[in-house]
Amino acid sequence: MSSVEAADPARAVARQHKRAQNYLARVYLALPLPFLAASVLIANRQSPFAWPALVFPLAVIVLGWFLWRRQRYQLGRWTTAGAWFSGVSWLYLGLLSLSLDVRWLGAVIAPAVLLGAFLGALLGRTAQRAIMAPLRPELAGTQYELVLQLRGVLLTTLEIGTSTVTVRARFFGKPPGGGDAARRTYPLSEVTGVFPASLTGSERLKFPIALPMKPVGSAGPALILQARGEDWVLPLGPADAVAEFLNRRVAAAKLTL
Repeated sequence: MSSVEAADPARAVARQHKRAQNYLARVYLALPLPFLAASVLIANRQSPFAWPALVFPLAVIVLGWFLWRRQRYQLGRWTTAGAWFSGVSWLYLGLLSLSLDVRWLGAVIAPAVLLGAFLGALLGRTAQRAIMAPLRPELAGTQYELVLQLRGVLLTTLEIGTSTVTVRARFFGKPPGGGDAARRTYPLSEVTGVFPASLTGSERLKFPIALPMKPVGSAGPALILQARGEDWVLPLGPADAVAEFLNRRVAAAKLTL
């Protein structure tokens, strides 16, 4: 962190926001554009011009604009969006090239889809890191919604929204007891305590929700979350920063009551 950013946190937050949104615009808006251009080139090889081939690329651009407006503050969506937009674009180009007898492009469809999805997800991850590295307490005053993977608890996350906080476990199938059994959500105004802690790795962590696998104890930072008489011990790497961030949101929520 530079001395200028340390002296002016608001300026540092503004720079993080601008950097993240620049990357995000590439995920939702820029990735579909080469897809459209390639579709035009392939369609132009036909006589007459195969204009129906452009309907899907144009629909993807419209969808990207719509989702960008809805998800621009939802960090948990960005990696998936990058993988989807890039992977689906290459898949469509491959299928289009085969249908229009451009076989050289169809031959590379499988590796192109995998590589495109990976690079798209990497771009979404870069946008996430622009906000999370470092996670500044002043970001609590923005609309960003965080999704943090718990250490040693497979497919289980802490989600901090603008009005609620959720501990959620994800299953590939239906969770035992239904969807509600795999998550616990509290309004921020009902959170009574948030503070960092340290684990030795010998603790037996208990979660009052269904989990896809048994938690594995590990030494390191953790976050204590207290709400509605329940105490959560959540293994998290950036526990100190998350505690300060969440405490600011809790305080702001209680002021509005």
